[in-house]
Amino acid sequence: MKKYWKFTAIIAVIVLSIGTFYVNSAISADQNPEFVIKKESGDTKELEPLVLEGSYQGASSGNYVSRDLKITRQGTEYRNPSFLNRLIGSPMPVIESLQEQYRGFMRGKSPSENLFFENDRFLAYANVDYEIGFNSRESKDYTFEIDILNKKEDSTDSFTMKVPDANKMDHVFVDDVQIINGELNIITENMVRDNNSDRLYGEKHIYTIDMANQKFIKHEPIIKEPKGQDNTHFDITFIEAEGSTKMHEKLLFLTTEREVIKDRESTRIGDTSREAISYNLKTKEKRRLSEDLNLEENEISAFDGSAIYLTKVNGQKVMVTPFHLEKKQLGDSYLFQLSDKPMNEVPPLIKIKDGKLYAASNRMNSNTTASVIVADLKTGDSLFKGELRIKNSEDEIEDYDLYIHDIFVK
Repeated sequence: MKKYWKFTAIIAVIVLSIGTFYVNSAISADQNPEFVIKKESGDTKELEPLVLEGSYQGASSGNYVSRDLKITRQGTEYRNPSFLNRLIGSPMPVIESLQEQYRGFMRGKSPSENLFFENDRFLAYANVDYEIGFNSRESKDYTFEIDILNKKEDSTDSFTMKVPDANKMDHVFVDDVQIINGELNIITENMVRDNNSDRLYGEKHIYTIDMANQKFIKHEPIIKEPKGQDNTHFDITFIEAEGSTKMHEKLLFLTTEREVIKDRESTRIGDTSREAISYNLKTKEKRRLSEDLNLEENEISAFDGSAIYLTKVNGQKVMVTPFHLEKKQLGDSYLFQLSDKPMNEVPPLIKIKDGKLYAASNRMNSNTTASVIVADLKTGDSLFKGELRIKNSEDEIEDYDLYIHDIFVK
């Protein structure tokens, strides 16, 4: 009897396993559809460095849980992150590459691209740590944590430096790390407390360090928020250069000033003015660029260290105009058509790298198409044009949403 019971149990497990497999296969098209970039024109090799990061939301069994994915030339890869990755997110492709090449150096470091610098000789990392007492109003003890790998000598210098005037600050964040002429430059966002009003004011600050002697050469604010303006809201944004871990002699900042209008029943935003400012790390000089860029009509979509790329979006048409910092003049403008089919009204995502424009629609569903283009910014020629589609027509789904959150170019 026991023998027959075991045999029956084995058969039941096999049947259940096969049934489960086919049930999962039947709903997998809805849970994990395969998205591909279907060529319309051009060379698919142009897609090789392109990574579309997004999320898929389907309606399988009434389950609208969003799933992270990435789409490349090869197809779709769904991510099953660990609990830790769910909390902190997955690292950027640049960080993943550094972790593979320099596993020992990267161990224990924050996976933020802006905290690293790399050239042929050095891989540098700088971050800020702090300690605070029981009272949150007490001054924080801010410290730079710095690690510099000398690739040629295969040696690492690790040291800490107290952030000057830390007792005046409410927080310090690192925006960028650069090595120029043997000097380590750490660009930060500081919130500084005004002793008279106890109000916080933002500023972008640069700390220049002699790497050999591990001493500050100088430090100073690059841009400071004006004080005493209760009727305005002032923002300072650091425009990250493409390939931010690489050397860039020039930095770019955007200031935005919004008028705050307070009525009896509400508070609203009035006129807005924007100004772009470039900063030269070698000369420590800054230059205002607003009149040259016409920021009332244009948006800053990319900065490669030598040129600012301005875009003007009208529906699915994208006008791109470069502004060359060295020449101090605008280059030729080019108009690109992302798609001629019905699409959502949200502007496309744009990435510019190595003289090429990469653009993609940010949403796709059964009623909305999504396009991808690659174009040459020197000639205005289209290098590739295609559409995002579900790979197998039999897997078409009635109710789903594909969102593209970001574009990466390796």
